Amino acid sequence: MPALTETEKDIAPSADQIKLLPLLGFASITALLCSSLEITLLEYVDALSLQITPWELALEVGVALIVLLGVSAAWWLCILLVAKTLRTIPWSRGYSTWLSWFLWLAFPFSYFVLELLAAIQLRMFPSRRPGDLASLLGGLTLAIICAAGLSRFGLSSVQKFCRVRLAPIGWLHLALGVPFALMLWAHGVHPFRDFMGPAKPFADSRPPDIYLISIDALRAEDMSSYGYDRPTTPNLQRFAQHSFTFDNFIANSNLTTPTTTSIENGKLPWSHRVFQIGGFLRSPARQETLPALLRQRGYYTAMISSNVFASPFSHGTLESYDAAAYAAPFGLGGVWQSNPAGIIGQSTIFISLLRRLGGLASFLDRVICRRYPYTAEAVFDRARTLLESRDDKQPMFVWTHIFPPHDPYWPPPPYRTRFAPKETWEKVRVAQLPDDLTPSELRAQYDEMILYADEVVGNYLDWLERTGRLDRAIVIVTADHGESFEHGGFLHGGPRLYNGLIHIPLLIHLPGQQHRGSIAEIAEQVDLLPTLMDLIGAPAPGWTDGTSLRPALEGETLAPRHVFSMALEANSTFRPISNGALAIMDDEFKYIIHPETQEQELYRYKTDPSEGNNLIESDPDVAKRMHDFLIARLKKANEQLAFR
Repeated sequence: MPALTETEKDIAPSADQIKLLPLLGFASITALLCSSLEITLLEYVDALSLQITPWELALEVGVALIVLLGVSAAWWLCILLVAKTLRTIPWSRGYSTWLSWFLWLAFPFSYFVLELLAAIQLRMFPSRRPGDLASLLGGLTLAIICAAGLSRFGLSSVQKFCRVRLAPIGWLHLALGVPFALMLWAHGVHPFRDFMGPAKPFADSRPPDIYLISIDALRAEDMSSYGYDRPTTPNLQRFAQHSFTFDNFIANSNLTTPTTTSIENGKLPWSHRVFQIGGFLRSPARQETLPALLRQRGYYTAMISSNVFASPFSHGTLESYDAAAYAAPFGLGGVWQSNPAGIIGQSTIFISLLRRLGGLASFLDRVICRRYPYTAEAVFDRARTLLESRDDKQPMFVWTHIFPPHDPYWPPPPYRTRFAPKETWEKVRVAQLPDDLTPSELRAQYDEMILYADEVVGNYLDWLERTGRLDRAIVIVTADHGESFEHGGFLHGGPRLYNGLIHIPLLIHLPGQQHRGSIAEIAEQVDLLPTLMDLIGAPAPGWTDGTSLRPALEGETLAPRHVFSMALEANSTFRPISNGALAIMDDEFKYIIHPETQEQELYRYKTDPSEGNNLIESDPDVAKRMHDFLIARLKKANEQLAFR
């Protein structure tokens, strides 16, 4: 505890004035918690500047400050209630003030120090990432240190320190909260609320309904409907009997936000400029979307998601929809991820600026609740409610996005131990993925999550069939991206574009279809927008990068083409692309380049699905041809940035 000056001692309370001092306690809590925001902001300001402007960053900081002030007030009031309760118990009255101050300070002190240590560790050891359990243990250790400090220096000295050193900082943050609150109010920031607009009259002949189902982090290699040896997708396998299955469908990126944006607006990431988790479209691209086009054709458009980063209020495209809902996860994590509307790029608030509180909420959910928080049933329950509330006069476009089988790999009880022993489940429950887990252990749990997702999707498809909606609808089942268990990588972050990450399913069911179809030609996510427009007899917009797949559905051969995938999260939205990874594929080869290192890879991805044989030396002509074509497209995309 730093020593006080003589002047500071003169204005500090004397020993006989030791009381609870609620306002001083609130100011001290606020100082410690809100100062952690500045530490994290300095730590991440360079990364945040990749995707948001200074004004947008100010809005994000304003929301983070308001949240922390709310957390400070909630913690302060909670301990006041504890203190009041302790004073009613005879044996605890003598300890109530000391214990209340300890509880007041232990949590914010631990949080502040952990943020400070994390910032130092990031500078000195950037590759190390302590898990949630390590952070929790560190917090408990710091709480013990806080208790020792109270005992060593005495409550009087601690109150003097809080009055002189912490309280001014706390009141300053509270004062800053007022203009930030006014700024957010003027900007229209508010908690996101589900909305459902009224139906509109539709006079023309009714086109088919469209049901788009996207499944988070579902790789084709682990689906039994794509030949996997574990029976992970029996329901989708059954649905495939009256659908077209695309054997080589490619995700345009490795992350949810850029891939779902490519689905939504038919542009490649280097065109729509959404690279990071929490990125968003900017005007006028927010109006260049599939639902906006369908609304112009008379459709009622709706989107329901359990992943905030796939939702239109995160993308900035709410105006394209007549209805939107966010099926927030339950538990502490659900409260934490109930993000505001009126600003974009929620990851800057809840992952970067306040990541430790979110991590703590997730950890407590995992250890205490022992349940998967992102239930898929909630998404389809809302979709059924929406569809049952509409009449049959207006055509419907309903996009549902479910979080499973995305990590954490905690399958619900009916699906546990189907492919993995009980010991693996217990290990996954407490581990910080992927620490202390082998790829096979992770993959077995992941496959059980796929089985769960398949069951819930199958129930929704069966309901569409029972209610007669399936026969008059176009139904698309796909994924945003895959998942990695090979090449020394886990999950789906980082500049890796191997098959497990970007080879995803695509099933298309046409109205009244009763036969199965299999299409081997390569396709990509940006093809979905022009395909759907073609299927309802509407022209594709000039701004799409995709190609209609309708000829393949009608038995014709698609023209030879290239498709693209890109991992660009390290790039700025506002500057030319210069690092990450870019992949180009045709019907035989996949070529990958990392622009910053010029590392190159070439694979025959159909005959070498594990991509273990790099042909960059043995097939230089193929590599050069694909390299030149890819770099020319990249150059064109970078040049277009100058005209934005």
